[in-house]
Amino acid sequence: MNIGSYIEEVSRFNHLLDNGLKALRDASVEVAQSEFEYRKAKAIAWQSAPAGTVPMREAWVDAETAEQRQRLDLAEGSRSAALEAVRSRRQQLSAVQSLLAAHKAEAEFSRTGPV
Repeated sequence: MNIGSYIEEVSRFNHLLDNGLKALRDASVEVAQSEFEYRKAKAIAWQSAPAGTVPMREAWVDAETAEQRQRLDLAEGSRSAALEAVRSRRQQLSAVQSLLAAHKAEAEFSRTGPV
């Protein structure tokens, strides 16, 4: 690879990293909103739970709030995936930066020779 290719790769990874950070921010907002809706639905469900044993009431509340819990689980999964994408892009960017540093050291060596 030549220096121009490295610079293009750094720019590409920076762009992907920016997109990943935006996706992570959006997913975090979605998690917070889903968590709010789930907790609210669960509190309301507990208020209207039928009489019975504690395990029976817990099962009823879980059934009543299953959709909200599913949305929360999906939002958390999306946030985790976005976080992993950001971490991966950072590693890829770091690898390209290491190659750039090696290229720079090689260029300096060829210009000045061994010290």
